[in-house]
Amino acid sequence: MAEQRWVTLPDGRRVPVNRTKGRGAPVALAVGTAVALGASGGIGGFSTVGGSSGGSATLSAAESAVVRNIESHLPRAKRMARQGNSQSAWKQLRMRKGPERHENAVECVSFTFGQVQRFFLTTPCRSLERWQYPVTDEAGNTMLVAVSKVTMRRTSQARRFRRLIDEHGTGDIHPIAPLVPFTGHHYDSKTRGRSVVLAETEPLTGNPSAAVLQATAEAATAITP
Repeated sequence: MAEQRWVTLPDGRRVPVNRTKGRGAPVALAVGTAVALGASGGIGGFSTVGGSSGGSATLSAAESAVVRNIESHLPRAKRMARQGNSQSAWKQLRMRKGPERHENAVECVSFTFGQVQRFFLTTPCRSLERWQYPVTDEAGNTMLVAVSKVTMRRTSQARRFRRLIDEHGTGDIHPIAPLVPFTGHHYDSKTRGRSVVLAETEPLTGNPSAAVLQATAEAATAITP
């Protein structure tokens, strides 16, 4: 077994440099949904991990409607999100957002792995915001959404970071509570000046198609403040 490497952060904390194959590598599952969420109150009644990793190749009428709703209502949802109401933004997309967890950090090394972590060792970020919440579509499928907002010191650094993390297999940002393995196959990112917003989705219950999962990831990056 390879020896674990450690690095010392500017604040004196020592963190492990994780060895992994990259974004597609699953992180350890929580012992149980209720335990993982703990005092945060959980995600409502969604206590069962279910669904498929990609869904059916052919969209049902209900899933086609979900994708169309996201595409057609996203501009208005973005306006509502800019006003600080993400719950209403998701309602505009005909989707129901569950309880949200939100965490802030002043460094990125502790929360990343792979080449992404090594990037932050030499090019520190200014801040990291992470969100995690479930959303349920009109077809009854519930998906877990993990969103991260990385702010760099320079716009050029943000562009370099996005190019790196957009490539599958280069590493990732850990979700707040890994209730399911995040594969990176349903993913979207946006650059906003010195910040990069990225989102990933995975099924919790039901059987959402890959198209629905991808559309939900794209919606999440668009309406994240």
